[in-house]
Amino acid sequence: MTYAIGFIGMGEAAGAICEGLSGAGAASLGAFDIAADSPATGPAIRARAAKGRVTLAASAGELVKASEVVISAVTAAEALEVAEDAAPHLRPGQFYMDMNSANPDTKRRIGAIVEQAGGRFVEAAVMQAVPPNKHKVPMLLCGAAAPMLIDKLKPFGMALEYMGPELGQASATKMFRSIIMKGMEALFLESVMAASRYGVADKIMESVSEGFPGIDWKGLATYLIGRTAIHGERRAHEMDEVSETLHAMGLEPIMAEAAAKRIRQCCEGLQERFAGKAPDNYDVVMAAIRERDAKKAAE
Repeated sequence: MTYAIGFIGMGEAAGAICEGLSGAGAASLGAFDIAADSPATGPAIRARAAKGRVTLAASAGELVKASEVVISAVTAAEALEVAEDAAPHLRPGQFYMDMNSANPDTKRRIGAIVEQAGGRFVEAAVMQAVPPNKHKVPMLLCGAAAPMLIDKLKPFGMALEYMGPELGQASATKMFRSIIMKGMEALFLESVMAASRYGVADKIMESVSEGFPGIDWKGLATYLIGRTAIHGERRAHEMDEVSETLHAMGLEPIMAEAAAKRIRQCCEGLQERFAGKAPDNYDVVMAAIRERDAKKAAE
């Protein structure tokens, strides 16, 4: 069995991209996910694979050997280890794209591992939510091999923007953008958590709308708080990566650390509660947080 594209990791993002690629005519998609046989996560992984017409490989090595293009879609914490495991199986000239939310230094280290093994490394930064966009989610790409990979994937209509050969540019753009995006998420969380206890959250959103017209502030709050409910742990870890990067640059990560702390505190237990389904409004999330906190206080 050979795969045109092989994904290491079959989470929500990879599943949505594969679904889009299949619909766009991509054949022979493969994937390996270490949790595919887990009783807790295996059913969801297999369901994503089936929906995206993806063949699940028995091991990462098997997938890498059989794939023309390898895409790492795990987490920032796992990205380096996954690259180290994949490297011995890479063929000369084989593409390896890392789309994880890792910091620029980690991307450069992964690039060195891949290129030392003879592969062609491409750094990718995903710039919007994947599920609604599927394979057309905007990505920024860096690396000497990026233009060649863009040409290879162009027939499927992917939204890939080349930022140049220097590794780290794409991930830096995503990470420092996240200070704004995850910072807004943390601000909404803190404001709405407090306001909901007084029953004035909707009134606050109305007031903000008067000062900044043209934006559906309640809708934005629901979207961002909902993302925390189902992806908070990953988003908090992304802000940890941002903090580490700022520290290394000699900048104190005041906002990044605060955002990570607030998101992590709020998301505890919510992923299981919402099981990947975004809530209809922020009141539902606030109720879940109050229920969780009351249960912890009673223990």
